Amino acid sequence: MSTKRDTMHSITNLILIGGFGFVGRNILESVRINPDFAHLSPVVVDDLSNAAPGHEDLKLPSHIGSYDGKGALDFLDGLGNTGGGRVFVFLAGETRVAESADRPLDFIDANIANPAHFVMRAVRPGDSFILISTAGALFDGTFEVRLDSPRCPKNLYGATKVAEEMILEQLVTLRGAQFSIIRLTNVFGAYSENKKSAIHAFIRAAISGDSVIINGDGQQCRDFIYAGDVALGIATLAARLHAGVPTSPVNMLGSGFSASLMDVVTAIQEAAGTTLTYKNIPATELLATEPRNVIVNKKDATALLGDSATSLIEGIRQTYAYYAC
Repeated sequence: MSTKRDTMHSITNLILIGGFGFVGRNILESVRINPDFAHLSPVVVDDLSNAAPGHEDLKLPSHIGSYDGKGALDFLDGLGNTGGGRVFVFLAGETRVAESADRPLDFIDANIANPAHFVMRAVRPGDSFILISTAGALFDGTFEVRLDSPRCPKNLYGATKVAEEMILEQLVTLRGAQFSIIRLTNVFGAYSENKKSAIHAFIRAAISGDSVIINGDGQQCRDFIYAGDVALGIATLAARLHAGVPTSPVNMLGSGFSASLMDVVTAIQEAAGTTLTYKNIPATELLATEPRNVIVNKKDATALLGDSATSLIEGIRQTYAYYAC
């Protein structure tokens, strides 16, 4: 049976910008092991600034260097036609909320200006472009986040992501390509050695016996989603776009369940079979720039995954096993 574009059995390049990083490595693994994605041929552009260990062993077409340099653009031009429009997954950019107020112009360049230049130079008519965005930083944490919620960022990082979504949508459309957004909640899992986020830092401390610092009372809540689920959702959307299946222009990937940092501590202690030593500090200025609670709508957050989302406890168990081996 053929699809709307007759591309069910054709191969297309899945171009991962930043594909050797945390989320990108999980996408590569999902595509490798899942026969449903056999028609997606991964290609990576990465400057290795946040590359996960083991990327050098992957036998994939890749360009090592800045995605917006001439070398990367020449590399993409030289890939040839694999049968239908290419699918870009754009994973690059600044993500450290706490640093955005100290380096605002860097964030504007990384999350707005540089991606805009890349789209205008690299995207062709008939391509699909998936921007990986954030489900938390676009909102102030005072209401349940839905796909149609009005964007109201609480920090400069969130503001740059709002602008990136709006500007790239217009530019991709001008290039004659299809634009999609996937907003991620708080991602954790394998290939996260370069991540400084709470779950990864806490798991590493539980294994090493070190203590950790918890900002505030630890009752701030986030929707934590396992990286394997994120990879599956992104690859699923890429496959649908390639096949010409109608898709929503804005998507969200999350568990649909929000947990506090203290819930995370409990789950890690269960996985480790030991006590995690921690100290609470006020961190008043930092916490003032972050949403207190990120609560996402379950129906919106799991639309690409259905009922297959990994639970927080199971995801932490698998992440702990990844670091412990």
